[in-house]
Amino acid sequence: MLLIDETDKADVEVEGLLLEVLSDFQVTVPELGTITATRRPFVLLTSNATRELSEALRRRCLFLHIDFPDQELEQRIVRLKVPGLDAALAESLVRVVGALRAMELRKAPSVAESVDWARTLRAGRGKPGRGGGPGHPRVILKHQDDVLKAGRKLRLDGVVAAS
Repeated sequence: MLLIDETDKADVEVEGLLLEVLSDFQVTVPELGTITATRRPFVLLTSNATRELSEALRRRCLFLHIDFPDQELEQRIVRLKVPGLDAALAESLVRVVGALRAMELRKAPSVAESVDWARTLRAGRGKPGRGGGPGHPRVILKHQDDVLKAGRKLRLDGVVAAS
């Protein structure tokens, strides 16, 4: 099995290497020569769609879109990854993250960022949306325009309306 994570973030030249691997099941490394698979490999490519992959590469792939988990599953994930996190706090956090994802942001918060935010809240003993501290969604928003948009839509004048 070969995992190539975040393929879209690699240089376009890497796609040529991938095409060789996917069509001939071999790869040429200048220092080592050509290495041929003894068995047909199972190759898994992941992408966040930050750029379009070439037609040649996409033609060789089966696409599977994996959406964000539902709120119940995400709460379970957050509580599993952040032991000791209060259930009500996990529920509130996931609700706010869901509201953020519903907006057209440049970068929607990932599940990993939900977990990071939960850790920040637990460490700072905050609540989602309070002031500008660890409870504020800016902890997980990666672009200033997303922070401003979230502030307007969720009325982050001090407290998030975590609808």
